Amino acid sequence: MTTMKAMQLLAPRKTILAELPIPATPADGLLLKTRCVSICSTDISFYEGHLYPSEYPIVLGHEYLGEVVDIGPDLDAESAGVRIGDRIVYWGQTDFDGFAEYRTLRPIFAGQVKEDVFWADRNFYDDRRAAAVRVPDELGDLEASFIEPTTGALRSVLTNPPQVGDRVLILGTGPIGIIAGSVIRRLLAPNSIVSVDANLYRNGYAEEHFSQRAYLPEELIAEVDDNSFDYVFDALPTVKVDDEEKDPRRVAMRKLRPRGKYVLYGASQEMQKFDTWLMLAKGINVSAAPFDVTSFPMHKTANVIESAMNMLATGIVDGKRLLSTVCRFDDFDELVRILENYRFTTDLKTIVDFR
Repeated sequence: MTTMKAMQLLAPRKTILAELPIPATPADGLLLKTRCVSICSTDISFYEGHLYPSEYPIVLGHEYLGEVVDIGPDLDAESAGVRIGDRIVYWGQTDFDGFAEYRTLRPIFAGQVKEDVFWADRNFYDDRRAAAVRVPDELGDLEASFIEPTTGALRSVLTNPPQVGDRVLILGTGPIGIIAGSVIRRLLAPNSIVSVDANLYRNGYAEEHFSQRAYLPEELIAEVDDNSFDYVFDALPTVKVDDEEKDPRRVAMRKLRPRGKYVLYGASQEMQKFDTWLMLAKGINVSAAPFDVTSFPMHKTANVIESAMNMLATGIVDGKRLLSTVCRFDDFDELVRILENYRFTTDLKTIVDFR
């Protein structure tokens, strides 16, 4: 077999099921046969056009689990501990190529220091290698595909952690908000941790996983005093509201104390509104974990992804309860429907199953 099936995005909201060549194994890399890919808000932002590549078509999907089917001759597989049949998860800045039956990877594992840096088309230095981890037998395929989003949330929390005893607000309780909230509540000793989301069902999930109180936006405005929080973790997607006074980011900044910390996780290439007056008047510290590998090298993320895997394996992050839906890759019409309706779902994680 020399070809594979892949879901290509030709333009925003325009997809096809394409027949593409199976990629050649990199000399210092791996060829992976796809097992599971969980759908990420980043995939949806590309699908909807809030994020966009330098050129089309692209293959979406990056919360990825694959099986090693070939090893390049220049990869020191013995020292890396990689064998044919191993299951691999990766974290990289280039958010493409998962919704295909095969993909290649040039991995960096924890403890290794390698780089292949280039200037990306989205204004940061990227690495052609990706942080990777071998998945142990005790972690099932469906949970293992959540290692990647756990890595992203953990990079952000570790770079900009709350202080012990902080009053924490998680802004948005999709999967990333739930993962970040779970890590903060179980490991970082907050005084309190609450959340806000416009989705009533996701508020229920948040309270199951970590949140001591999950507010609807109107409840947060009416019931919580300004200057009530020390730390805000912003896991919201692209936001558009009619009443700017009720913009959730502006509301969160009002609820944040002077010199409080506001951590931005999600991003959009569409401009989003931040209240510069509140940032100045209150001295709010806005920060993020950088994608730029000259600031946060990929070999450091390789250590983070191993920790993320351990958090799922030990239940610090409850992967079983993050899973809502499994869609087979060969059900192309259903997959398109899921992408089209993602913003309206009451689900948490949807996994595309290639097995």
